[in-house]
Amino acid sequence: MGKRGRKPMKSDSNTRLEKSRESARQCRHRKKLRYEYLEELVGDREKAITQLQQELERIRTICQYLDRNGVNNEEIRQELIMWSEDPDVANLMK
Repeated sequence: MGKRGRKPMKSDSNTRLEKSRESARQCRHRKKLRYEYLEELVGDREKAITQLQQELERIRTICQYLDRNGVNNEEIRQELIMWSEDPDVANLMK
């Protein structure tokens, strides 16, 4: 009949140590992946911010031009065509 309770420490210590090491390795790997994901996310957000700032600057330029020169339909139409054909703006309008 087998003994009840805990198993002796000596036979389990190597196995537990190996499991602990493997668990720590996996934890470090998950942490590394998490940081890589966050860095990528930050990069994407920074790129989006830059694109929005450029779009805002273009719109400000158009408004300043209109304020200075009044409304000339052909010039406005050309500027709006250039603006709407910009792939960054097209993606935002979807």
